[in-house]
Amino acid sequence: MSKLKQLAGETAIYGMGSILPKILNFVLVTPYLTRVLNNGDYGIHGLIYAYTALIMAVVTLRLETSFFRYATIGENKERAFSTAASVVSISVLLFVCLVFINAELIASYITSPEDKRFIQWFAFIIGFDALSALPFAKLRLENKAVRFSGIKIVNVLVTIIIIVFLLEVCSRIHATNPNSFLGSLYKEELLLDYVFIANLVASGIVFLLLLREYFSVEWHWDKSLIKKMIGYSWPLILVGVAAAINQVFDRVFIAELMPGTEDEKQMSSGIYNGASKIAVMMSLFATAFNYAAEPFFFKQYSKENSNSTYASVAEAYLLASSIVFLGITLFIDLFQYLIGENFRSGIYIVPVLLIAYLFLGLYYNFSIWYKLKDKTIYGAVIAFVGALVTISLSIWLIPKIGMLGASFAVMVCFICMCFLAIVTGRSHIKIPYPFARMLGVFLLALGIYFTSMWCTVAWGIGSRLLCNGILFMAYAIFAWWYFRRYLRMV
Repeated sequence: MSKLKQLAGETAIYGMGSILPKILNFVLVTPYLTRVLNNGDYGIHGLIYAYTALIMAVVTLRLETSFFRYATIGENKERAFSTAASVVSISVLLFVCLVFINAELIASYITSPEDKRFIQWFAFIIGFDALSALPFAKLRLENKAVRFSGIKIVNVLVTIIIIVFLLEVCSRIHATNPNSFLGSLYKEELLLDYVFIANLVASGIVFLLLLREYFSVEWHWDKSLIKKMIGYSWPLILVGVAAAINQVFDRVFIAELMPGTEDEKQMSSGIYNGASKIAVMMSLFATAFNYAAEPFFFKQYSKENSNSTYASVAEAYLLASSIVFLGITLFIDLFQYLIGENFRSGIYIVPVLLIAYLFLGLYYNFSIWYKLKDKTIYGAVIAFVGALVTISLSIWLIPKIGMLGASFAVMVCFICMCFLAIVTGRSHIKIPYPFARMLGVFLLALGIYFTSMWCTVAWGIGSRLLCNGILFMAYAIFAWWYFRRYLRMV
């Protein structure tokens, strides 16, 4: 229980770093952008960030996870960090040069050649973020959660400040004095540009704040260690690419596979991108858990009763995530106001995506075995199968049922990945997951959601919220009674 309490505490602190900034982004930036940007521009916004997630896995070579592994099994931590950082630095330099030179060609494939500047900016954004990945991993390994969280929060605050400055302050000055310096900075046709510029500046500042981590170690170039680390991480590159396809490429598939003209497809992608931001709350919860759990799992591996600890963590995660699921779905009438009115037509995809991201968090639990056992090739195979499921179902379902097809494809993908992680892991590590209890918790949450849908579909918003509030409290009381040892701990 003390180990789980430690993990719960670290998850909460890392949540400040991974969830709170994105909650700020979700509560402040998303409502603003979905009211300022049109559906087409927001579609481009989603597409570029989808490709960014995929490219990040390649540029970093997933050496941050390899660093965790080799810094905790007897290798010198400084040697592991400096060796990985040297390789990532070379990778970033090559990437930025290649993308900057071929930006127009790349833009023609993603959006249009006129968007060449977006590609060049994101070459530097990805470069800064890739160079920041290892220092962030080092902070996590050293349990410096406060510094980790503080820098993450600075990132989003800088982004918000610059967006507000360019889109609000400069626009108001432009309206009264367009020839002034600040007034001349604002051009109505460059709204999306300003959003990307804010991201670029924020990523650059984060990198500068993390430079101390690079200079605080004695640098080494260990060829034998490089081979071991890349040998460990190369399957994780495939995992990262497949994960990007599974988690964020639904926007790309909608832009390509939805019926209609190119402009209509772009608008549909924008609506989906906006509506999916509500479901991202569950994804952020799973991400915060993963940030804390990955180094925690490695540290616990050699300790007594570690397998029981892993099982308890999975059960506690499912309990917490089911509460998040009900908290959002039962009060979707309120959460919908966090996005602009033009994007609310896609709100029906949110429950499906919430379930999808719930299973993503479970996958983080069930798949830890292949990292502990140095069998990362299994992770690559599972992720590749998941990507095939996502692509196949997207091609089949999106032309038939539109955005709902994309969300179902993501959900089925993560369910399949959980199943494969459990099946393949049984022969390598015996973790006594309480599947019967976990299934009961999930089905109860699902039953409450469908009860709400059936009972309140024709009710007014006030009656619906009252009924859903009672249902939510009933589940919370049951959860406290049934899992009170976890809830008291958390």
